Amino acid sequence: MKTFLELFLFLGIYFPIYHLINVAFSLRKAVYLQSAYEKPITILVPCYNEERILKTTIQGLRRIDYDNYECLIINDGSTDNSLRVLKRFLKLKKTKRRKQHSLSAKKVTQIYQSKRYPFIFVLNKEKHGKSDALNAGINYTKNDYIITLDADSVLKEDALKIVNNALDDENVVAASGIIQILQASNLTKKYNLISLPLNTLLKLQTIEYIKSCFCYKASFAKLKSLLVISGAFGIFKKDILMAVKGFSHVIGEDLDLTIKIQLHIQNTNYQIAYLPNAICYTEGPETLKDLMKQRKRWRQSFIECLFTFKDILFTNIFSKRLHFFIVVDALIIGLISSLIIAFFFIIIIINIITNNIANVLFYLIIYISVHLAYNICGLLVASYHGIKYQKKDFFRLAITIILDILIYRLIILYTVIMGTISYFTSKNNWHKVTRSGRDYQFLKQG
Repeated sequence: MKTFLELFLFLGIYFPIYHLINVAFSLRKAVYLQSAYEKPITILVPCYNEERILKTTIQGLRRIDYDNYECLIINDGSTDNSLRVLKRFLKLKKTKRRKQHSLSAKKVTQIYQSKRYPFIFVLNKEKHGKSDALNAGINYTKNDYIITLDADSVLKEDALKIVNNALDDENVVAASGIIQILQASNLTKKYNLISLPLNTLLKLQTIEYIKSCFCYKASFAKLKSLLVISGAFGIFKKDILMAVKGFSHVIGEDLDLTIKIQLHIQNTNYQIAYLPNAICYTEGPETLKDLMKQRKRWRQSFIECLFTFKDILFTNIFSKRLHFFIVVDALIIGLISSLIIAFFFIIIIINIITNNIANVLFYLIIYISVHLAYNICGLLVASYHGIKYQKKDFFRLAITIILDILIYRLIILYTVIMGTISYFTSKNNWHKVTRSGRDYQFLKQG
């Protein structure tokens, strides 16, 4: 039994180290030659009961440094004052817009255009969930390039220019940018500055997102096995969305769509690009309760995708990279190692009781060293790509890393386990995370 536990502890450590090495050996600054032509891009923003954040949404859309784009905000039957807020901020007028496609989606009952910002349209439709709202938006999109944003997401001003340049490659059918925590970001036109005078939970998420995007996601992208294009900021050529029949009505529509695209482009020259300089800021949950809701939902979506694509993913596991990393790394090692590491301290206690102090020190040193290396690597790679930190925040960073290793990792492992269980017990439960309603003053700059 002890040997079995130690084996999975080793595997749980091996894959993070592998991803760190993979990133380190491929590290290079992204160079984007300025494209002479701005491709027409449509931004889709699904909206359900978002009245508290819509002011930020609109401010963020206005600040984008790009001329040839439009935005469709899809109000998916909100029961709060979302539509009223949109009318107040946008000065909406009724308009007509031709339906371009016929992806499965509930009826759009009314279309509005902003008199204040004519590039913004609002589609009011019957409620049927986020994926349905996105499909409705695609149906009314005439442009060949589509960005999907959550209502609480704000693009860095140059993000669309970076996307535009990346899409010059005819083999790129979709792309994933970088997601960072909005509450921690002090964004100006000149540089991206991370600030940490936040509550502890937001600090931990800030570090987590940096590691996830600049280490884990970067490694998977290099291996052409990117598992998810985040729903908070997705980049697509419309042709690929039509080829896979748009978004499915599932818990994790972004994960489901990414796997559909990956399977569709297997054995071709097409690819999903990774854009480390295309940055989007999204609100992180500000309470432990909301964080638990979010992470359980993420895990539920992963398990759901495994069942959806089981006949494909569980074949050729050792001959297809995507299949291998989903099944072995994310599922087997991710879940089983989570269970084992959740009992990690029990193992330590047993060793203390049996007076095996050497084993205790060995386990602790390995555990702390690997996670410390992952944190430091994430921060260094992020800095390499222009994510800056204030000197006064270095102490906060150090404390946050300690808390991440000793406490936050266990919280996330708990959500992995409980999210897996809840898929089978309450998978139809959708828990919406509470929006902060903050007034982000930095959006008013420039």
